[in-house]
Amino acid sequence: MRRSIRPSPLRRVAVVIASLIAAAMLSPMRLWSQQTVINAPSVDQTPKGRVFALHESQLRAWGDTSFWQTTHFVTYGLTKQLEVAVTAYNIGTPLKRVATLGVGWKGAIDMPGMATRAPQWELKLGAGQMFAIPLRGERVGLWSYLQSSARIPGARTRLMAGVSDGPVAMFGKSTTHFVGSVEQPLATLPGKVGHALHNFTLLAEWWAGQHEFADFVPGINYHRGKSVIIVGYKLANTPGTRGDGIVLEFGRTF
Repeated sequence: MRRSIRPSPLRRVAVVIASLIAAAMLSPMRLWSQQTVINAPSVDQTPKGRVFALHESQLRAWGDTSFWQTTHFVTYGLTKQLEVAVTAYNIGTPLKRVATLGVGWKGAIDMPGMATRAPQWELKLGAGQMFAIPLRGERVGLWSYLQSSARIPGARTRLMAGVSDGPVAMFGKSTTHFVGSVEQPLATLPGKVGHALHNFTLLAEWWAGQHEFADFVPGINYHRGKSVIIVGYKLANTPGTRGDGIVLEFGRTF
């Protein structure tokens, strides 16, 4: 018989705060559009009544540690600030111990009092949770995260910082860690260069610690209409683990 997981104090606090944010998201507010940075959650949302689907491949086709791991991600916008998601993590070859089915939600709100006082900074708070259902014998767990986000006026650079608390079923160990990202739209470049690259955004994200998601991933996002393509390269936090590889993502809103 599997033992139940006793939540850590941080996880209990995250559950309470995330629930309060989710309640606030049910009120009408502004619409946002992008669901993830690369793997890190974004403060942007799936539009109300729409479906967003994304396929991610992480692959390494060289050396004696080649792999191909996929993630399949589907969300539905319940409101302008709240979406539900179903995600299959780490489906590929070799089949990992942390192959997991996740069911959960994500949302974001304007930072209280700042939408009218400093709208150019786009200050936002985000939260989400994923019920992690293991596919290879681990215990069921709960992934919770909280984040804040701001966009630098002029340069339009968006910065995100947050804390993530996850179970063995997703991260290979019970872990609490920092998550951060930066997004730089190339449309801000001067003249014809910015115009030619207005659909491109430079990305980078970092998951701190030593766990399944622990890596630094720089990349570039091409977003046009309802479709998005992301190309990146992940660098494991621990050198010599041979977990580095190419990241490819293809997503579309329906």
